[in-house]
Amino acid sequence: MPKPSTLISDAFGTLVVRMIGIALMFVSTTVSARLLGPAEYGAYTAALALAILLATLAPMGSDRILVRSLSTAKCLSERGRETAIAHLCTAITAVILLCAALVSWVINDQILDNHSLARTSLLAAFMFVPQSVTYLRQWVAIPLIGARRAVMPEQTLVPVLFMAAILFVAGTGFRVTALTASTSYFVVLLLVWAGSVGVGSLRATYRSAWNTFPQIRQLPVRARILEGIPFVSVAIGAVWTQTCTPLIIAMTCGFDDTACYALAMPYAALPAIPLSVFNLIMIPRCARYFRNREFAEANHAVRSAATVTFVLAAVIGGSVWICSPWLITVLGKQYSMTCRLLPPLLLAALVDCLTGPTIPVMQTMSLEKTYTRTLFAFIPIHLGLIYFFSRVAGIEGAALGYLLSRCVWNVVVVTRIYQLRRLVMLPYLSFQSAFTEESRQSPDEPSEDRPKQGLLSAFTF
Repeated sequence: MPKPSTLISDAFGTLVVRMIGIALMFVSTTVSARLLGPAEYGAYTAALALAILLATLAPMGSDRILVRSLSTAKCLSERGRETAIAHLCTAITAVILLCAALVSWVINDQILDNHSLARTSLLAAFMFVPQSVTYLRQWVAIPLIGARRAVMPEQTLVPVLFMAAILFVAGTGFRVTALTASTSYFVVLLLVWAGSVGVGSLRATYRSAWNTFPQIRQLPVRARILEGIPFVSVAIGAVWTQTCTPLIIAMTCGFDDTACYALAMPYAALPAIPLSVFNLIMIPRCARYFRNREFAEANHAVRSAATVTFVLAAVIGGSVWICSPWLITVLGKQYSMTCRLLPPLLLAALVDCLTGPTIPVMQTMSLEKTYTRTLFAFIPIHLGLIYFFSRVAGIEGAALGYLLSRCVWNVVVVTRIYQLRRLVMLPYLSFQSAFTEESRQSPDEPSEDRPKQGLLSAFTF
């Protein structure tokens, strides 16, 4: 388990790994898009989006409870038991989801004659199971070996091996299709998972979990599923809004436009990289603030994080927009629409960064149920905006609908957090305010003598 003094270095190390992973992902995405072509790459992307959504849903919130439990576990047997329970909860849900995906494949193929959706369901069913155990491994690894080492295999080995696999298939003379890419992804995920759980403390934890499986009864598994339900929406909220969009575009605009959107999204997501890192290191801090009722300190910490992430996001987003014309040279003229999608998608990422670490606040300050109700009310709005604008203006309309949906979501979330916890989830007007140690009083909290922590001290433990 990482020592408290190493958390900041782990955060910066995670950022470096994420940047390397993004670079490898871009190379892998470009190679696979060129080898598959727009139609096959669009089919593969739609199936992968659905597989990621199913894999995120499969633990039913037990993964979020798992990382919290492992952070405080005192012995190997306790870590093994918690790991075993989380995997059993995931296995039960995964069987149900797998059956649902296969039923969807049969119905769409044999009854509704919707072969595109049938193909998407089948390929997603093929990929989401190894994706589920991969996500669980990351949650197990974060409190045991640190975030940097936890995400490194998936960020580096998976894109490299996937790219090597489809290049090998293409080199043998066989045609690379969505099925070929899905099979390669399936095999690569299993190989990386098997290799990563066989070393160090992960090996001991998984061995203990394996030995614990026969001792676990039905009651603790059922209790864990019920306990994790409020965390489901926190786990799948962002994934839902990101992965449902390619499915809607595939239905309204076709696989060619879906491929263009899928290629634009990784570039548009670059400004959100600092936010993802701050979300990771803010989770334990927000939990401590809430436990100690230190709302003034929490308000300053989240506003400081929002300030830094928005400034970095604006710089990265501007750079991506300036360099966007070069994408046509890299991707080919058949993907020229990708550049026209970037402005609204980049603005959507900036809107998300403007509100700072809302997810850690919702997850650690007893706002899971509020998040769930808000998400369920927002999902029809999100899907409706994308569907309506894609029908009116094609793929460019879909990008505009996505931007509008992100604006609506962030306005609602920021308002609810302020109403319930009196936290202002917006940046400071002055960048220097994020680093000051001057005390800032929360509106509804009594004044305290101790000074407010600045941004750098806010992330030390």
